[in-house]
Amino acid sequence: MAVTDEQLIGWLVHPDRLVRSASLELLTSSYVSHPGILPAIFAAWDRWGSEEAFPDFPLVSHLPIRREMVDECLARAESMSQGRKLTDRVCRCAGKLIEALSVCDARVYESHLESMERLKQTSKVFFRVPIGAMRERVAAYQRTSSSLSLDFEDGQPSDIAIALEVLLQRGEAKRWIERGFDAWADESEPTPLARAVLELASRHPIEGFESQLLSLSQSDLASVADQASIALVRCRSPRTLTLIADQFVGMGRAGQLRSIDIIRRTRLDRSSNLLHYLLPLGREFLVQDAIRIAEVLLFDFEALEEWLEAFLLADDASLKRTVYALPIAYPLALERTPTEWARIRHLIQSRVGSQIDLPHPTT
Repeated sequence: MAVTDEQLIGWLVHPDRLVRSASLELLTSSYVSHPGILPAIFAAWDRWGSEEAFPDFPLVSHLPIRREMVDECLARAESMSQGRKLTDRVCRCAGKLIEALSVCDARVYESHLESMERLKQTSKVFFRVPIGAMRERVAAYQRTSSSLSLDFEDGQPSDIAIALEVLLQRGEAKRWIERGFDAWADESEPTPLARAVLELASRHPIEGFESQLLSLSQSDLASVADQASIALVRCRSPRTLTLIADQFVGMGRAGQLRSIDIIRRTRLDRSSNLLHYLLPLGREFLVQDAIRIAEVLLFDFEALEEWLEAFLLADDASLKRTVYALPIAYPLALERTPTEWARIRHLIQSRVGSQIDLPHPTT
């Protein structure tokens, strides 16, 4: 079993800054929307300060915010940005916090728009907060579903995207989503609906379309493949793993590499087992090395021997990309296999040397 969301959330308040940072990175790269993430981040900020708690917080790609946390988000952002330069890390944390709020479901921030607009005027760090577009999203929830459906006939691409989002939350978007994915199967230029559906899937987990998304993740167009890959990670669906297992041999190198990245970021129970199966099927060394790196980053210590083998055989240059995450090996080993920590630490230190200094075993 890969390291779990619950373990990573618990380590957001770990005494070691490197463990906290690695945990946040793994959570955000998997687009985890657990309600415990933001309270844990705030607890870490209160204890160590926003600069020290998570030095790379301004770079996070995903931050789930629930409606009951909005008031605190606004208050913290105002306090953290007041009187600070745009380049100040604390100020940048405030900007990222409100930026994350601005892309939430419109119902999360609908009663706070005026406060967000006032906050935006206090600092340039909030320049990414699109108040006008946010108002449009809120207004769309006041329209009937039949009214929103008219946008698919004559609306602008932005209107179609908003209508899709609202209908999705109402459980009424399936027929439009199906039409959008069907349009991608056509070799002609994708329709506005097709593009809107893919964008929607990259921002909201939509299950039941894993096959279409996996096909799009193999696209030669990087923007399309990227969005489809993100959509599959957001779903975190076991069916995605099954589809990859069935289709992996027939994929090109780029497709295999994308599929490995999807497996790594979804962090499902069977992810490491699937990687073991795929290893001999990799088209070349580059793919097999990517599989080993993915296995390292899953931290499946229930299959410790396989994890150690992957770490031992991974390419030196590739292994350097995992250094940011390796600090969580310590608390994970203490939880799952404490008697093996000395062996785990020895192998890690022998491969990455001075790039990281992990705690010594206690007697």
